[in-house]
Amino acid sequence: MRKPSGKSGRRVGGAAAVLVALFVLAACGAGGGDGKGGAVSPDAESGTPVAATKWTVSALLDRGKAGPLPEATAGRAYLTFDADGKVQGRAGCNLFHGSARISTSAHTIAFGLLGTTRMMCTDPEMRLEREVLGILRGTVGYRVDHRTLTLTAASGAKGLSATAG
Repeated sequence: MRKPSGKSGRRVGGAAAVLVALFVLAACGAGGGDGKGGAVSPDAESGTPVAATKWTVSALLDRGKAGPLPEATAGRAYLTFDADGKVQGRAGCNLFHGSARISTSAHTIAFGLLGTTRMMCTDPEMRLEREVLGILRGTVGYRVDHRTLTLTAASGAKGLSATAG
């Protein structure tokens, strides 16, 4: 077996360095921090990024008051936003994905149509899913307070609270 020459090894090392630099720039939100879409940068008031954070639904809101999740559904619903204007997660039973444009200046998230898997689950999980998907429609308001994300539907009547992590 021939030993590789030092010259080709330097080329691979240089290419790896370029790839690492591109990855770091993408992870830091280079080109995406205009406040109009896919914000990876931390929310100005809280320091927690809206995108690139897994948000686990911890409460459902009805007219601003937090209510418990349906029995035995803690940790079943979560969502994650990415820097490219996409959202994905689990609504309680089924996985979902779609578009979500984050406006950090207006504190809104505009959800596009969401695609979901089509499994049937227990009644509590399906109730949670109906509530979560009902909130993730159209343009919703958002607020980040430390490590808690609050989404409020345009009507202001329904919403959800989610914890980072």
